[in-house]
Amino acid sequence: MLPARCRRRRACVACSVVVGVVGVAALVWGAAPPPVTPIFLVTPRPAGRYALQPREQERLKTQPGTEAPPERLWHLDLKGGAPRVEIVEGLMVLAARAGATGVLVEWEDMFPYTGALANLSAYNAYSMAEVRRIAAAAKSAGLRLVHLMQSLGHLEYALKQPQWAGLREGEGPGEACPSTPATATLVTSAVEQLMAAAPTSLVHIGADEVFTLGQCARCRDRHLPPLDLYTDHVATVARQVKEGLGVRVLMWDDMLRHAPTRTLRRLADLVEPVVWAYGPDVTKMVPPYILRTYANIFPKVWLAPAFRGATGPQAIMPDAARHAANTLAWVEVGQRLREYAGLGVAGVVVTGWARYDHFAVLTELLPPATPSLVLTLLVASRGFMTPAVLRDAHALLECPPHVVLQPAQDPLLWNTRDCAFVGANVATMLHRYVRLRQDVRHLRRETEEVGGWLTPYNIRHNFSSPTRVREATVNLQSFLAALQDLEDEAGAVLPQYLDPATTAEWQEQHLAPLNDTLTAMARAAKALTAHTTWPRRPIPPHVYTLTPHSQTLNVSLGTAP
Repeated sequence: MLPARCRRRRACVACSVVVGVVGVAALVWGAAPPPVTPIFLVTPRPAGRYALQPREQERLKTQPGTEAPPERLWHLDLKGGAPRVEIVEGLMVLAARAGATGVLVEWEDMFPYTGALANLSAYNAYSMAEVRRIAAAAKSAGLRLVHLMQSLGHLEYALKQPQWAGLREGEGPGEACPSTPATATLVTSAVEQLMAAAPTSLVHIGADEVFTLGQCARCRDRHLPPLDLYTDHVATVARQVKEGLGVRVLMWDDMLRHAPTRTLRRLADLVEPVVWAYGPDVTKMVPPYILRTYANIFPKVWLAPAFRGATGPQAIMPDAARHAANTLAWVEVGQRLREYAGLGVAGVVVTGWARYDHFAVLTELLPPATPSLVLTLLVASRGFMTPAVLRDAHALLECPPHVVLQPAQDPLLWNTRDCAFVGANVATMLHRYVRLRQDVRHLRRETEEVGGWLTPYNIRHNFSSPTRVREATVNLQSFLAALQDLEDEAGAVLPQYLDPATTAEWQEQHLAPLNDTLTAMARAAKALTAHTTWPRRPIPPHVYTLTPHSQTLNVSLGTAP
């Protein structure tokens, strides 16, 4: 029989061994899946806090036997919240490591156009030297560069200006007239400048969401169906771009989905449709018969899920779980139709919209959307979603061991704000913003809709209980202090990624409304609690009359000509 002291010492040693084995196992599970085939690895990522060593990088694996789309482009939309060039350079490398083979750059007004097109450029557009840096970064990362230039719809940034206002199809600046030769000239001239700055073998001419067709006098005089007007213009632009520049031409497909076969055949040798739908069940928007029709007409088509900018024009963070499911759905549909209908799938374009259109406010910022981009690219390049994919995303995002990626429980991947990817500190700031916004909304609802002492009626008449008002606004000062801290944090963090104009826009869009709400509430509370005496009832009513809706519209919006 061993002495009691020896038995205790032996038990402690055994416990230490067990704890050590469990710790090592946890680290292995969190950072390194079992070896199979190597992940797409182009350029080593600069060392970060949790960067992988070269030997560890080789342990990033994928599952063999799954046919992934041959081309995988990630969409870099620059029409809102355009990142600083060094941020774009880093994202090129990360996207390539996650499985991207190319980048679709939608320059819009961030390209430095010259000559007759100079007014297309925003005042904060990239310089030509910065454009070349972006192109060089794509090439260095092994990514094919593809330019996107809208050709009919979403030309607001040109049509809003007096110089091109005469090209509008209708009253608004959303769509250009397809019957005016100057429209095609504008588009092809812009594409030529893009190609001169950075030659490519693929050009995307947009052509989606053309809501206004056949309304202007020029179009009506042609006596053609709206879809024929559309197809004529697209064919003209595609032919000029394809033959004049020697490139393949892509276009969004939504305007073609219900076109007759004879119409589609006019574009068969000119374009490759990019079929987009952003829900988990893509067949609701694009039934299989549409893809089978495309398979019979177009030699190649592309499929387009999204990684951001597809769940609401004011969304804060991408729903990574939804986008991963959307990507997986497209990959599976492409595999089935390639096998059973002979659909020639050239690849996928993982879209990431910065705004819903030129006039819309900023949607999810790109840097904190990096986890969603990495996850969707991994799914697109593997063709499946497994724990191994999550482990690889964990490694690519440079996450510490305690971070666990669980899209089903954490669809916005808030947990990744503890990781070391570029943009994680923005995610941290956004998380604080969302929590404060929820608190402010709850306070406003409780005071205006639930409580009975700080309503608009109380404020208009300066008639309320000071005690009740103080109870209702007990957290008001702490919210104001939290907002001040958030403004300071946003002012320090956002300029690391965005230019001053975009930083100011985000702050005005998101922080100014909170400030207005809290300031107005504080002002009202101060006024209501200053009273010590009140008049006898009835309180004299304010004169308030309802205006007929028709008169309101005429006064507020004007009457259409």
